[in-house]
Amino acid sequence: MRSSVALCGVAAIAIALLGKAQASIFDSARARLTDITAPALLEVRAPLLALENWVAGLGTIFTVYRENLELKRENAELRRWQDVALSLENRVKRYEQLLNSVPEDVMPSITARVIGESNRPFVKTMILNAGTQHGVRKGQAVADDRGLIGRIYLTGERTSWVIRLTDLSSRVPVVIEASQRRAILSGDNTPAPVLDLDLAGGNATPDVAAAGDRVLSTGDGGLLPAGVPIGVVMGAGDDLRVSLFAASAGDYVRVLEYDVPPPPSATGSTSPASQGAKTAAPGAGPSKITAAAAVPPTPPAAALVSEAGGGD
Repeated sequence: MRSSVALCGVAAIAIALLGKAQASIFDSARARLTDITAPALLEVRAPLLALENWVAGLGTIFTVYRENLELKRENAELRRWQDVALSLENRVKRYEQLLNSVPEDVMPSITARVIGESNRPFVKTMILNAGTQHGVRKGQAVADDRGLIGRIYLTGERTSWVIRLTDLSSRVPVVIEASQRRAILSGDNTPAPVLDLDLAGGNATPDVAAAGDRVLSTGDGGLLPAGVPIGVVMGAGDDLRVSLFAASAGDYVRVLEYDVPPPPSATGSTSPASQGAKTAAPGAGPSKITAAAAVPPTPPAAALVSEAGGGD
């Protein structure tokens, strides 16, 4: 008995020393054994995995009914708001027709795919698979179906980099929809950027910004197109922040092709003399128009009669 225990101890020590000395042999043997037994392990694990999923699903059976009722309630609420939105849309269209307002142009855009994202401690950027070759330019706004994400700050031939609204170096002019108060949205590397209502100082009053008010982009400075949704106001007092609609970007985004409208040309203004010349003879040539402009206007007949009476 003692000899067998001593023999097992010696064998164990020998195997341990051999494993330390020839580790590659045991590693290769372990890899081959795993390759051989892998199909059997998968077959054995399949029913165990199915049983595990079934047991995990038992806990959700009791919450399905409650979630179904909640979804039905939300669906009915959304249908009600849909009817309200459609009614308001039709009313706005009728008002625009009565006022003969100028319709807004549909802004063209370039659809790009997000191929990379950098969330380093001081940089919040994204990489798109569209560049100057596809018409992307520096400074353009980037948005998705929810709202504004950021703007292009670096472009290559086939890729471009987007600085997000949450980045520390992001400054975007915005407007609070309810009060039409201008502000600056400043990123500070947090999910909710800071809303600066007055850079010169002062306190925010409740009638200027309230929690839940929508925040839109403005065309101030020609940086971004106006009217792009950004988020809603959160907080109160001097600590106002914006909860972004597009807090996390999806797989595809839109690069808005926005150009600042050019100022009216100074050559388009005409003098009264030239306007009178143009209206004098629409079909006349340049020389006739000049001559018509040089002829003084004929006084009315009543003025001639009064002058004649005064001379007598």
